[in-house]
This record gives sequence, structure tokens and C-alpha cells, in this order.
Amino acid sequence: MSVSPNISDQDLTRLLRTGSKDAFRVLFDRYGGRLQYFALSYLKSEHDSEELVQDVFLKLWEKREILDCSGNLRSYIFKVAVNSIYDFIRRKNVEQAFVEFAAGNQAEVDSTWDDVVYNDMVLQIGRLMDKMPEQRRRIFKMSREKGMSNEQIAAELSLSKRTVENQLYRATNFLKENLRHSPMTAILFYYLFC
Repeated sequence: MSVSPNISDQDLTRLLRTGSKDAFRVLFDRYGGRLQYFALSYLKSEHDSEELVQDVFLKLWEKREILDCSGNLRSYIFKVAVNSIYDFIRRKNVEQAFVEFAAGNQAEVDSTWDDVVYNDMVLQIGRLMDKMPEQRRRIFKMSREKGMSNEQIAAELSLSKRTVENQLYRATNFLKENLRHSPMTAILFYYLFC
């Protein structure tokens, strides 16, 4: 069934709720360009704004069955877009902070937001490290924070090199396993400890 481009937003929403791909195309044609222009004004990148528009429309399609037919579809779309822009900028800021950290650039952080995100992730890793057995945590910190070699750690703690290697392996696996559902924290972990 073909959907008229002049269909009202309420009728368009009703058709979307039934899974109409034609209605989805009309929705994209109606709001895609405006949404991209809106996103571009914040993101300052054609590529990023295109990616964001695709993300917004994917979210709309995934939630089509719960769209409110009596609500303002345009407002809802732009609300989803604003939230996506916020998440996108946050993710980009976090990624940039980690890239700079990994490159050894410890210049002043551009904004309080970057500080908050970075500190929150370091705190999350710290909490996980606190759950490790004392010896494992100590070995891990000596290796990653103090930059000591396995041989130096073994000598200082009167352990075999093999024990140190085993503890480091277990510590790294524990952190990876617990951070795998948090991609940004996993990136921080990678740059800090791998």
C-alpha cells in the first residue's frame, strides 16, 4: 500500500505502529533533512550528523509499536534527536580524552564534563580493583601504575615470576569481563592498563 506524502503525522504514526515501511519512508522524507540540518548545527560534521540521523530513525523504527498516535510526532523525533546528540557528543568527548591520554598528552582537559566522565570511569575501575584479592591488586598496581616489570615485582614481593604473570593475567581478565558491557570504560581500561 502506498502512503501519500501529505498524510498527517497522526495517521503516519498509526501506520508506523503496524510496521508500514512505506510510512517509514514518508517519515524519513518528511523529517530526515530537517533533522540532519539540526544535528549538523551541533555536531559540525556532515558524517556525524548523517550517522546521528540514521541512529534516530533506527530508534524510531525499533519503538514504532509504542509510538503515541495522539502525540506530536515531530516533537518526539526531535526529542530523540536531542538525546542522541547529547549521547554522541559525550561519547566523542570521552573517546577524545582517552586518545589524548593514550598519546601521552596530559594537557588540561577542555571542560568540566570531560573531567567528570574520566573521573567516573577511573572510579569504576578502582571499585573493580578493590574486589580483587589483596595480592593480585597489589601486583596489578605495581605493574600498571608504577610500571614495574614482572621480575621487579617478583623480587620485591618474594614471589616467582610465574606467580606474578598468573596474577596479572587473572586481574586483566577480571577487569575485561566486568567492563565488557561498558564500551567507554573498556576503552579507558585498554589505554590505561593494556
